[in-house]
Amino acid sequence: MNIYRTEFIHNTTLNPLYFNFQTNLQAFQKLGKKISYSLKHGYFDKVIKQQSVENKWFTEINCRFALEAIAKMVDAKSCDEFYIRYKHYFQEERKSKKIAVISAGNIPCAAFHDFFCVIASGNQYVGKLSKQDALLLPVIAKMLIIIAPELSEKIVFVDKLNKFDKIIATGSNNSTRYFEYYFKDYPKLLRKNRNSIAILTGRESEADLQKLSSDIFLYFGLGCRSVSKIYVPKDYNFNLLVQILHKESKSLMLHTGYANNYDYHRAIYALNKKDFFDGNSFLLIQNSSVASPISVIYYEVYENIYEISTQIQLHEDDIQCLVSGDFIEQHPIFFGETQRPSLFDYPDKKDILLFCIS
Repeated sequence: MNIYRTEFIHNTTLNPLYFNFQTNLQAFQKLGKKISYSLKHGYFDKVIKQQSVENKWFTEINCRFALEAIAKMVDAKSCDEFYIRYKHYFQEERKSKKIAVISAGNIPCAAFHDFFCVIASGNQYVGKLSKQDALLLPVIAKMLIIIAPELSEKIVFVDKLNKFDKIIATGSNNSTRYFEYYFKDYPKLLRKNRNSIAILTGRESEADLQKLSSDIFLYFGLGCRSVSKIYVPKDYNFNLLVQILHKESKSLMLHTGYANNYDYHRAIYALNKKDFFDGNSFLLIQNSSVASPISVIYYEVYENIYEISTQIQLHEDDIQCLVSGDFIEQHPIFFGETQRPSLFDYPDKKDILLFCIS
């Protein structure tokens, strides 16, 4: 049962923006169910196959996982919690804005969270999709319009941005500097490169490490929520970790792009006489950086787990997620959960909904 459904029935005299916030969330709830149903009955098969052909990194498995994660993101419980957190912001009248969204193309449907927040807040979404990820979101948008036809005027996809009031843009560190200059006169929310880290204590079970493997290898490690670096205690025994990571990643070697990256970096490290663990489907090498190349996992050794707090602060602008089983101080995400973000897991920890309505 939806928490806000009774309130929705009795508050139809409130201002239109409040009313729209409720109805839009209800539409997204229905969208989540429709996505799940469509996946089970093959209605996404054609577009998923086409997307995987146009972008070899977007395999059919990864596209399906992304869509399933979206369906879960907007289920009834999630939308109810979202409504409760933000409903008081919609008590006053405000005009709808045109919000431009320049999307990344690193993982399938990377633009969905921005799409949701712009539409749910009653604003118009003006989307400029990456050519690497241009097929799935328009199909989802069509589904949403069938559910709520009144939203058809709120959703626009463009090849070139023209008129808009605010902008959300995601890109590399270099493109973000360009965005800063080019959109200097607009209210903006800009994002640059980020990666995720995991902290191991040596007490992890096999199940924990199997879950960690999905945090590392899903989407080939291309997402900002993908773990690219792990911290391990001094004298850590890597044997079980390497064994499990190989078991969970060996199928990636069937992907030409991934295998080429593995072969290239293995050759470079060998030629430069670097010490590394060769998992036969990934490389594990000591490095102080956070962002690692495809097929490579960086690691760093700590003597006292509280030293890591300093490291986290040092790399705060580079870290999206902190993954651990029991590193409670920093409130981590548990193993296996990085690629299943909730509606409140905002990229760069910048609240998209508040940006849309501010």
